Amino acid sequence: MGSNGVAATFAALVLAAMSAGPLGAQTPPPAQSPAPAKPDETKLDLKLFDKAEVDRSKGCSVALWQSNRDPDNDRYAFIFTEALTGQNHVRQPARIKVGEKVLPMTRVATGGKVGGYGLYPYQLYRLGEGDGFAVLDLKLGEIEGEAVEIESGTLTVSMAGKQQARVTVKGGAGCMTAPAAASPPAAPPAAAAAPAGLDGIFSRYAVRPAQIPRTLPATLKSRFGCDPEMLKSGVTGFQMSEESAIWELPCQRFNIQTNAVYALVYLPEPAQNLRFLSFKAPPGKKRTSAPAELMSPEWNVKTRTVTGTALGRSEGDCGVYERHRVGPDGEFVLVEYREKVACDGKASKPEQFPLVYRAR
Repeated sequence: MGSNGVAATFAALVLAAMSAGPLGAQTPPPAQSPAPAKPDETKLDLKLFDKAEVDRSKGCSVALWQSNRDPDNDRYAFIFTEALTGQNHVRQPARIKVGEKVLPMTRVATGGKVGGYGLYPYQLYRLGEGDGFAVLDLKLGEIEGEAVEIESGTLTVSMAGKQQARVTVKGGAGCMTAPAAASPPAAPPAAAAAPAGLDGIFSRYAVRPAQIPRTLPATLKSRFGCDPEMLKSGVTGFQMSEESAIWELPCQRFNIQTNAVYALVYLPEPAQNLRFLSFKAPPGKKRTSAPAELMSPEWNVKTRTVTGTALGRSEGDCGVYERHRVGPDGEFVLVEYREKVACDGKASKPEQFPLVYRAR
């Protein structure tokens, strides 16, 4: 869909959301004759944050400021902040300020092509108390190092009984680290470093049948030769953030083994945002299984790793053992690959097959 089509679709979604709740369609109040000055109770008093209220010196965040302000030099510039936590940049409630109150907001819909830090050109937020919405219409720049520039855009806020407020904005998303301290005295080398990217969400859960797109069984059959009945045995999800998960999709059952394929899923819209993942072989090798499938998968959720064992025959005396880790972007990264080619009648545990590759 082109950008104009995405914008139109997203606009329709926003209008539907606003008309479904107490907001309804907002129209300016009728013109009135001059009256003694008194507060306009219909005005939405959208305020800028004091610089002291926005700490971007550590961690990761998204921040927007009024386009004619300088966030480095002006005390009042920021109008929207959203903290991102963990290696997967899990979104915390965003914040805006109305009057003297700081209002939390949760992202409920997106439109357009996803960019760095999970940003979209079109984003819809629901205010924490459910009495309003905020819409971001953004022009996103490319990722440069660890930052994404928000080149221009608008923030539009609507609340029940209030006039709509619209502000032109600029901004950015990125991560900051604390200044490096003086080097401590040399310490003995650690026994082993913890795998990178393990401090964010990663939890196993059962995917409800109602969450599975109706077209998925047919897609699995046409693309990978899967038996649609296998999905009835249950789909397992591994949640990476409040918006994304990896789904393990049972595919086929053989005499001695089963296999599965995997998809990275955008949870609010799994039917429109589902991408199948693949597994890589070591350099110079070709996988004995298809790139998208893993035989007899077993998970270690704590380390975010999954192993696959493709036996050459039921005696267990030959085959392939492979281990993959889920990277921060949801892709599988090969950690270990073992293969015993000769089916010589000498059975051994797959994890003891001859080592072909191990990631450093």
